[in-house]
Amino acid sequence: MGEYYNWVNVDRKEYICPADFDLGNKLLESSAPHNAFLCAFRELLANEWRGSHVVFMGDSQALTRDEDNATLKTLYDHSVESGYEGVGIDTVVESYKNISGWFSAAEKEVRREIDFYVRDVKSGEPEAFNEYKVDINNPYTGLFTRTGKDYKYTLNHTKKQYYSIEDTVINMPRKGVIYDPDKPEGKRFSKQPNHFKLSADPLPYLLRHGYYGIGEWVGDIVGVSDEVPEGYTLMNEIVIDY
Repeated sequence: MGEYYNWVNVDRKEYICPADFDLGNKLLESSAPHNAFLCAFRELLANEWRGSHVVFMGDSQALTRDEDNATLKTLYDHSVESGYEGVGIDTVVESYKNISGWFSAAEKEVRREIDFYVRDVKSGEPEAFNEYKVDINNPYTGLFTRTGKDYKYTLNHTKKQYYSIEDTVINMPRKGVIYDPDKPEGKRFSKQPNHFKLSADPLPYLLRHGYYGIGEWVGDIVGVSDEVPEGYTLMNEIVIDY
């Protein structure tokens, strides 16, 4: 089935889920440029999540006690507090708040899930799950009021780097090997060296933590802007490999 991901803010104990925005939860499925899910994420980065440690967290990779990455260390500590030591996905789902419902693009799916929760509570279901942490008496108060926003530049404040969909080339290595019968025996197979250009937003890859590895921006402070701050360097190319 593959690995499912959510955008997680470990400082505020909040997250948003691509399925709530009618997108697939897998890594590539959430990476289409300018999609509503990434616009919601960037709008959060510009406001409530500004300056926070965030991660695109998969559900397959365990956390370890000796984490030295600031984001993953906080998440591991939360996993211990919640009783799910080392299991990031259970920690987030059980003890963090899903705030996808703040955004109008998620209304259809979130309203349906809240309806299930309200029904379960009223029927006396002992395991009714309040994923969105809503008030049972006023479950939709304050929800579906925001639209999300795209920004021209995505910034890494820690590394003082930035990229843009328009100015940065996104490449992916070609997988597989090439067979060359003219080479000496034992050297006839070689990896394909070329890349191919990918139409994807690299942010989920730069901030991922999961089966396919840890993104190079995990642990850094990430932001967004329509202006380039002084002293920041453009990333001319980003290579996505998984």
